[in-house]
Amino acid sequence: MAKSHLLEFDAFPEAVHLHGVDEEILRGLGTFMVRVSDGKAEDAAYRVVAGGGGKPRRPAVVKKRRRPWRRHIRQDGEDLVVMPGGRVRLAPGRAEAVVEWADGGASVDGFVALTLLEVAMSHALALNGYVVNHAAAIEIGGNSLLAVGRTHAGKSTLSAAALAAGGTVVSDDSVILGLDDEGSPSVGALRRDLWLRDGSEELLPEAQRARLWETSSFGERRWGLERAASPGLFRTRMRPQAIVLLGRDLRLRGFRLRRVSSAEGLAGLILASSALFLSGRYPIERKRCMPVLTELVDSVPCFEVRMGRALVEEPVATVRRLAEDVCS
Repeated sequence: MAKSHLLEFDAFPEAVHLHGVDEEILRGLGTFMVRVSDGKAEDAAYRVVAGGGGKPRRPAVVKKRRRPWRRHIRQDGEDLVVMPGGRVRLAPGRAEAVVEWADGGASVDGFVALTLLEVAMSHALALNGYVVNHAAAIEIGGNSLLAVGRTHAGKSTLSAAALAAGGTVVSDDSVILGLDDEGSPSVGALRRDLWLRDGSEELLPEAQRARLWETSSFGERRWGLERAASPGLFRTRMRPQAIVLLGRDLRLRGFRLRRVSSAEGLAGLILASSALFLSGRYPIERKRCMPVLTELVDSVPCFEVRMGRALVEEPVATVRRLAEDVCS
């Protein structure tokens, strides 16, 4: 029998509260910045119904394989995001989603479970005016950067370099963009811990490397650093002072920096955001999210940065110089 689960949001969601959660079925939510507590579903502002017998698992180290297919289907006034072993049903403009695992009691693939849960959470956040963005958020020497980039652009390496330089990190990969109580752009963490890409962990000091645990993201080895075990290395949120559209160019030694317009910055943010809820098929969610992105690019400078070999060879000096150059 399916159960109802409640998601509540603070003014800026540094935590998502789930009430009446079946922890075994929704174990994958522990990957996100969530807190499990008891409560009554009838108070729901946003509802997630988990069904079926699948059990999301904590990601394990497995052989690398292709990512599973994902399809978006509109059917009977609902949008379905379908993956092997599960799906999430979204009601456009309505604060409700249904996450369904495959029947038969078989375990759901960890990547599938996390993806479906993140889709449901992204929808909830969009309805409340928050955007999930594929970016790293770091602070070093009083300078706060939002580094937006595709996979392998260098976000994990930049985050590890910031930690090595004595800075702090909100997230190395997934952030929540929103406006705080004063109407200023703010960046918060979506994932609980850091999942550094293989190789970037070598930039960390030995004391920090000793706290790492090995995991994977669909077969690609990662190194986890727990927020609870190293609270001094993390921040829950920050106000960014600059946006960096991050890329790599190993032909360079240092880095190449170019100031870009707010329109180019906005395009970069949109490309790195949960595009589904910024599309025309979700007009209500789009209307609530776009002001966040436009306010962000209008409030802080935007730069295109191509990082060279120095980020790995001289990480501390390079990340400090970058932060000073874009925030000065």
